[in-house]
Amino acid sequence: MIWFVKRDRALETFAEAIRPELAALRTPPPSAELRDRILADRATGARVILPAERTLRRPMAPYLLAAVLVVAAVLALPFYRQTKDDARDAEPTSPLSYLGGGGVARAQEPPPIEWRLPAALPARAERVHAGTLEYLRSWSDSSGRVVRRATSVLTVSAETAATIPAWRVVEIGRDSVAGGTTAETLLVAQRDLRLLARAVHVRPYRKWNGINIQQRLTGDSVNGRMTLDDVQGMRRIARRLPPAYAPYVADLFSPIYLAAVPLDRQWTGRVMVLGWAVVPKDVFYPVELRVTGEQLLTVPAGRFDCWTLSIRYPGGVLESWIRKSDGIALRVVERRRNGHERVVTLVREAGL
Repeated sequence: MIWFVKRDRALETFAEAIRPELAALRTPPPSAELRDRILADRATGARVILPAERTLRRPMAPYLLAAVLVVAAVLALPFYRQTKDDARDAEPTSPLSYLGGGGVARAQEPPPIEWRLPAALPARAERVHAGTLEYLRSWSDSSGRVVRRATSVLTVSAETAATIPAWRVVEIGRDSVAGGTTAETLLVAQRDLRLLARAVHVRPYRKWNGINIQQRLTGDSVNGRMTLDDVQGMRRIARRLPPAYAPYVADLFSPIYLAAVPLDRQWTGRVMVLGWAVVPKDVFYPVELRVTGEQLLTVPAGRFDCWTLSIRYPGGVLESWIRKSDGIALRVVERRRNGHERVVTLVREAGL
């Protein structure tokens, strides 16, 4: 109640302050025709009040209050729209290349208490080794016309991270349409392929010149920071990663991760894909994988015997072809309801 009383007093003070200006406004005199009509009506017994120098005025406060509220609402509308747009732009979420389409809404959903599929644990981590993979991404419209292309080169090399033998995984991506570049680096423990650290640089990113993500995974948490190239300051990253949801896999590492998983005709599994973790809806999300068959596949890198996989993630389903000999992803296809299609294809490899 105190707040409402203060607000009413403020409005009354405002009304009193502008009352002299309102009173000083000149009232236009009535025309001769109007005066003659009013006098004629009065002669017949109708009471019509003619304009006078002093008239009884109704309280102005209610009208002023309504006017102030209307003006405030109109003036606030552009600010509200701008604030809403800024809030959306200020919520950076990770674009996915291999395990989900870019721009797909992926609101984080709590996993079920009991998993429908077993964890896809890396039982054969020794199968991962150094090498280079080059992928081509293409986007097609409903007519099959390619409307966008992007290339990425993924390199795996050995490194030691704080006395831990690790794999350093680096991807450099270039988009032919947007003209942007993406650089991402992972450190992954060689023994069990758990994530140790991650750095992401995307230029440009939305309305900014670039965005930078730094993550470090320790125990059951991911910590780090986000910065923008043209904005001072940073946003801290501090999220919990429940151990029961492991394994956590970065999207960048997914073309290699299945090399350490014993695939067969009946195999099923699930992983948690780690997001940028800047906002709550992009910390992690579940991905389910199922072997659906076998197929000989021809890609620019050659012709290979593959397992076919169905990959289900929040927002859609992918088809993937995994080379039987070493578990490397050769092709990923995402078909959307509008007839558009996204394809990721291995075009060149060395060492793997």
